[in-house]
Amino acid sequence: MNIIKGHWGKYTYFAGLSIVAALGNMGVVYLINRIINDFFTKAIILPTVYLLYFVASLAVFVVSRWLVSIGIIRFTQGLLQRTRREVLLMILRSSFTSLTRNKSRIYTALTRDTDNIVNASINLVDILTNVVIVGICFIYMATLSWKLLLCMLGLIMFTLAIYFFSVKRAEELFKQALGHNDTFVKYLNEILRGFKEITMEPAKGAEIAGTHIENAISGASTLNQKAQINFLNNRIIGQIAFYVFIGLVMLFLGNMFGISKGVLVNFIFLVLYIWSPIETVVLLIPNLSQASTSLKRLTELEDQMTGTLPEEAPPIQAIPRFERLNMTNICYEYRPEENNDEPGFGIGPVSFNIEKGEVVFICGGNGSGKTTFINILTGILPHDTGDILINNRPALSTRTTSYRSLFAPVFSDFHLFDQFYGVQDVDSKKVTTYLQLFEIDNKVKVEDGKFSTINLSTGQRKRLALICAMIERKPVLILDEFAADQDPHFKRKFYTKIIPFLKDEGFTLVAITHDDNYYQCSDRLYKMDTGRIYDISEEKYSPSWNNISYE
Repeated sequence: MNIIKGHWGKYTYFAGLSIVAALGNMGVVYLINRIINDFFTKAIILPTVYLLYFVASLAVFVVSRWLVSIGIIRFTQGLLQRTRREVLLMILRSSFTSLTRNKSRIYTALTRDTDNIVNASINLVDILTNVVIVGICFIYMATLSWKLLLCMLGLIMFTLAIYFFSVKRAEELFKQALGHNDTFVKYLNEILRGFKEITMEPAKGAEIAGTHIENAISGASTLNQKAQINFLNNRIIGQIAFYVFIGLVMLFLGNMFGISKGVLVNFIFLVLYIWSPIETVVLLIPNLSQASTSLKRLTELEDQMTGTLPEEAPPIQAIPRFERLNMTNICYEYRPEENNDEPGFGIGPVSFNIEKGEVVFICGGNGSGKTTFINILTGILPHDTGDILINNRPALSTRTTSYRSLFAPVFSDFHLFDQFYGVQDVDSKKVTTYLQLFEIDNKVKVEDGKFSTINLSTGQRKRLALICAMIERKPVLILDEFAADQDPHFKRKFYTKIIPFLKDEGFTLVAITHDDNYYQCSDRLYKMDTGRIYDISEEKYSPSWNNISYE
């Protein structure tokens, strides 16, 4: 991520206007010095001429300063939009695994980090402008007394050496403080997600706040204070150095170098004048330091979120008609984050087949690997080894849009959107038919391509999620514990009425389920056990499972 690239024209424009404003300001300073010289040399002072020069200089300063300020305001907001869009696109391009691992850092990246970077882009203009102003003043001061200028430059170099010596330490403190901000966001989200449980037992929220959030807040505050105090100490050192220099000029250096009183006064006036631009540069350095830290964090985040993604393989040609999918010896191993003692988990080798129009159920105990398998099947997680064939042809990559377009999932932790995103020309009549079939037409309507409400029970919201999946018209529906949140009446209807309806509509169905009373509703039954999958289709007709009525 680069805040300079592509904006050199803007930066040059702002810097040019700022320099013009500075020249206008310098015109005023020059007039003051001329009047001082005229006073010491007893020359004739021409008020009218000086007044015209003063008005002209002031007009140049005001107009150019107003133009650059308006331009910077507009540019800053545009750059903020662009930076946040880049972070958003980075998120959309990232893998599921890297996104879940970096969720807390993403919030900080979209807020504080982007703000730091955008503010720094304007600070660069101010720094450049003030450096130019100081340079112009140095040239003017050299014409007055190059000896005094060399003495002052030596002092500036000495104070800057002290200043920059502590900058790296401050940058490290800023980085640690941003790490505490990540922790703050993480546990704040924990409170927001679990607020229902916290309402029932406030001690949970108090413990989270006291154990994690309070430490994060105080830790970030302490580190930021230490960093800012470093810069404050350096600023005070610089102020003392300048005042010492002025005292030396007034008491010793002027006499030592044989400089006249008029030149001496002019020089001291310029020293006092350039102190403001120099101080401005010094004060902006902490902002640049914070921005540098934020930029490094964004770069690291981008590497982590996109570095695990291989270069996108050429997508397989669009599959006009799905016939079958074959998985052979698929293996996957979960890799915990670095420096994490959490044990790994894997599945495989797994072999699995789907034929068009089939209803396939997958059962198994908790932690057996069912959801992980579904995530691999749909391409959310990349398998490590093994082969996947679609219509007897190798799938070049499960990360291509064409592969994932085979599946319309309703996960156990599903998210329900309030409208049909990604679907063109939604058939409202078909949606109404589906709402009637799923027995929620009395609560939800379709208005302007979106649901009238999604404020429903979990089971009803899951029905809406399945309707959305059906409207996408993808060949394979993936359901993870769909019936777990349904009442007994609708659960029976789902297995005995809706599943046959889905087959008639041309869908292929893969469903994770524990409802052993309804295993007979599947064409094939698989069982997951400790990361392996077994075809137990013959067992679903075992007398130990109850036969069900289809009436």
